[in-house]
Amino acid sequence: TVAEGDVLLILEAMKMETEIHAAQAGTVRGIAVKSGDAVSVGDTLMTLA
Repeated sequence: TVAEGDVLLILEAMKMETEIHAAQAGTVRGIAVKSGDAVSVGDTLMTLA
């Protein structure tokens, strides 16, 4: 379970780390990536319900 504002994951791009925060409270239903995976704009990283 996550609360609004919780850090869900950290993206690293060009040696900068960006925290991705939950926009709303919910439950993690799935994680679509592994640590170290390359991702693109629009990719689903995690599903919350």
